[in-house]
Amino acid sequence: MLIVDDDLRISRLLKRIALASDVETLILNDPHRFEEIYLTYQPNIILMDLQMPQVDGIEILRRLAELKSNAAILIISGMEKNVLETAVDLGRSLKLNMAGFLNKPIDVDSVKKVLVKTFVSQKPAGAESFVPTYDDVKLAIERDELVVFYQPLIDLETGEIDGLESLVRWQHPEYGLLFPDSFIPLAEGHVELIDSLTYRVLEISLRDDVSRRRKGVELKLAINLSARLLSDLALPDKIEKLLKKYDFSASRLILEITESGAMDDASLTMDILTRLRVKNMRLSIDDFGTGYSSLIQLYRMPFNEIKVDKSFVLKAMTDKEAAEICRITVDLGHSLGLEVVAEGVEDTETYQFLTQLGCDKAQGYYICRPIESSRLSIWIDEYNEDLQLNGR
Repeated sequence: MLIVDDDLRISRLLKRIALASDVETLILNDPHRFEEIYLTYQPNIILMDLQMPQVDGIEILRRLAELKSNAAILIISGMEKNVLETAVDLGRSLKLNMAGFLNKPIDVDSVKKVLVKTFVSQKPAGAESFVPTYDDVKLAIERDELVVFYQPLIDLETGEIDGLESLVRWQHPEYGLLFPDSFIPLAEGHVELIDSLTYRVLEISLRDDVSRRRKGVELKLAINLSARLLSDLALPDKIEKLLKKYDFSASRLILEITESGAMDDASLTMDILTRLRVKNMRLSIDDFGTGYSSLIQLYRMPFNEIKVDKSFVLKAMTDKEAAEICRITVDLGHSLGLEVVAEGVEDTETYQFLTQLGCDKAQGYYICRPIESSRLSIWIDEYNEDLQLNGR
């Protein structure tokens, strides 16, 4: 573990806590030497302050991102909570492994708890130590190792199941079930790879839908669409061809596009998205509120719905600013004639809060965790039976 703090007293205290938890530790009081020390020792945990002379913690986060660091990073600082939360969010946006933050003055027990939890999570074991290559992902697609899990979306007014979001997993023959964060970032870096992966997920989802329709279940289907594909003018025709192959009504398909991706090339994006809408497919802005697009561009794009990012929904009951962002997003969406979906609903209070706001749909662990197609029909039957007996 590496401690980066210009306060020697704090650093020594942190080191004593770390050693008591059996974590080997190095102190760095001169942040100018950070890169040299980091590259030499390759720490798997970094404890760092934000306010240091000449080189601050944000600069170090930026450099760690450039170095593609996998270290768990814990910020320990005396700054205001909202500054620390923003720093953690920044780190995550840079694809860093942020373990959170703790306030100074240091509480020994809190540091121990976070340290032990972080240290255990950093120990490589099985699938966690597997870092796939381009060829690994390519072969996974070719060998049909990708599987699709589904997370239901609920209409908050009626309580009825409105649709399903398709979420890809990789059933690796050696490492078991792998989550998308272990291979999607790699695929996103190669347009031909994310192209193949996206169409495979869509085809699996459409195939599963055929089975559900035979049982009388016909729901909307939400698919994540990589922003990398928004440069392909043939995209609308390719998707339409697949829909026709499985006799799937285009009006039941929702294509979810990240906010930042949708705004990268406005004219090209507008061309492709408009053609998708002309073909009766529905369009959703995923992770709304996490990008930096202008409201004018948002207004001009032919979307049907906005998805409130789960980072706001998860904090809505404990953070006034997050709750206000949820409220503003619902109002904004409705003022533009869009439906609003909240993801990351994990408790009754959040579900009720969103219902009171007038949010249209919701998904999250409180409703149902992502579930395999083989178990989905049973869940749907049980949910609908419970809805009839008890109401929403």
